[in-house]
Amino acid sequence: MKKAILLVPFVVAACAQKNIQSESNVAGPFPSHAESTDKSGITKPAFFLTIPQPTTPVEVVFDTSYDTARIVNYRQSEKLHMSGSATFGLKAIKTLAKPAKKVKAALTVFDLRQESHGYINDKPMTWSSPNDWGLADLNHDEAIQRERRLLLDTPLGSNVAGKNVQSLETEESAVQSRGYEYIRLTVTSHLRPSDTEVDRFLEAVKALPEKNWVHFHGREGKDRTTLFMAMYDMLRNAKADSLEDIVKRNEDLSHDGGLLDLPAHDNALYVYQKERAEFLREFYNFAKAHPDGKDMLWTEWIKK
Repeated sequence: MKKAILLVPFVVAACAQKNIQSESNVAGPFPSHAESTDKSGITKPAFFLTIPQPTTPVEVVFDTSYDTARIVNYRQSEKLHMSGSATFGLKAIKTLAKPAKKVKAALTVFDLRQESHGYINDKPMTWSSPNDWGLADLNHDEAIQRERRLLLDTPLGSNVAGKNVQSLETEESAVQSRGYEYIRLTVTSHLRPSDTEVDRFLEAVKALPEKNWVHFHGREGKDRTTLFMAMYDMLRNAKADSLEDIVKRNEDLSHDGGLLDLPAHDNALYVYQKERAEFLREFYNFAKAHPDGKDMLWTEWIKK
């Protein structure tokens, strides 16, 4: 018997929706926040978010290397009640929740992936493209709508990447049906998050229950995961700890450096990593001035 399609309605937690404006979806560099005027009278943006051109082909890939009992690239900070990893199979969700249960805390999973993904026949899969930039020109709502359309347009009984489709499920459904909270942030791989996604993150953090455990993941559990773990650490500790100390301890946790380091100028990712490092330095200043992200959103801060 074929399994039914399991798809929850298109919702993002209400706590993450307040005061958030639609993002630009124009490809190419654009100013990410308020412009400033220098002594010459020339108006220029403080810094940019460069959006790459979407990449092709976009193909279904089963992430078999992440469909294991051991969660790939897993690390945790017991002090912060925080963990991170690569994407995971359905069987691993129970393992992922163990640290939260140990301290009797609610678990919130932050899915950082912009690229379309989900589960076919209970196996993690991705609509993959070079650099995972297939949806690079889409904003938050557009990226999620594209993912849901791709899932809904995949008929049961059809053949996808050599597999006969018996069931389909979103990660949102998989996490929530097991009793945990789910927050989706659509962050393009290798890029800093857009300003509205940072606001969405701050709203979600402020809405966390008093006893909580947060888990962050991208696809491989590297750049996006480490970035947001460092950002969460900053919200909790920037008042007392330096930028360098926070970055180092999260890089040590992940064994994945480079949050503030830049590749050679001729590296194709140079501009994106430069902008990400600039963003992270300014986010530290924000977190130091507004511990736990209270009293101000990121988009308000960068207009000051």
